[in-house]
Amino acid sequence: GGDQVWAFHPSRTSITPPANEWNIPNDGPIDPIFTITPRAKGSGSDASAEKKSEDVGGDDDVRRQIENMKRERDEFAARMEEIQRRAEERRKREEELKRRMEGAEDPAKSAKRSRTDDRDGAMATARAEEERRRLEREAQQKKEKDRRQAEEEARQKRDEERRRIDEEAQRRREERLRKEEEDARRRAERRKAEEAEDRRRRELEHAKRKEEDERRRKEEAKRQEERQRRLNEEAKKRKEEIAILGMFDAMARLSAATPQDFDGLKVMLERALETLLPYTGKQKATLKTEADRVLKRTEAYVKIAEDQQRKWEEWCDLREQVPMLLRS
Repeated sequence: GGDQVWAFHPSRTSITPPANEWNIPNDGPIDPIFTITPRAKGSGSDASAEKKSEDVGGDDDVRRQIENMKRERDEFAARMEEIQRRAEERRKREEELKRRMEGAEDPAKSAKRSRTDDRDGAMATARAEEERRRLEREAQQKKEKDRRQAEEEARQKRDEERRRIDEEAQRRREERLRKEEEDARRRAERRKAEEAEDRRRRELEHAKRKEEDERRRKEEAKRQEERQRRLNEEAKKRKEEIAILGMFDAMARLSAATPQDFDGLKVMLERALETLLPYTGKQKATLKTEADRVLKRTEAYVKIAEDQQRKWEEWCDLREQVPMLLRS
């Protein structure tokens, strides 16, 4: 995949991202540590009293989590670039070894140098893998620490907001009681009229609150519908991006094929054309044309490589037969 894709899951049936069994990096093995936990949604009418206190803190928590995820993604991309750089260095060493072998060096020296380079490459690969695992563990620990800290801050904000609301409600109740007692002492003769007026006022307030609750309920339903529509569009777009990146990966692997692994990579490209190409949207025709071009070019390259290998083997056989002819 590209720099933006650092994880992959082979599931084709799940509507939402699976909780575990993710390949990290996207072409690597399954990471048993990495998990995805969805955020819990609050109930409609039961959570209306807490939404006022959680709206401010919730946006900050979501923004902080998004920033943490972006930072972790950048760190992981940097680690993957370092691993790819080391792999490229190892490939260059192997090419240098191959050039030395083609120069018809002494077989004993060539074999010794080959073993030394292989051992150095294996050690470098092992060190790179160990470094990757260590960085992944550190990133997971940091992620868990940030999550706990965010949950604690959110809980403290919710408790503080509840306390403030309770104190304000208590103050208003006490003030209302004092006012009612004073009115009862000073205007006893007007109690019935005041009670009727108070009853009418409460009915109006109740009707107003009911109307306000209905309006908020409709607005919330509309927001939920819009949010679901955006999620569906984003899911479709992500699916298309994953399919396109999968096609690019299959074509890139096939373009770097050798005679030894050409057949397997060709099967992988054909499978990608069957499973991924139908989900690439507007780029379907372009990707199909590019896949055909890559396959045709790679087949020609593999054929040339096989011919060169055959000629090399014939030359080696001829070179071994020359001393025998001279002795005879």
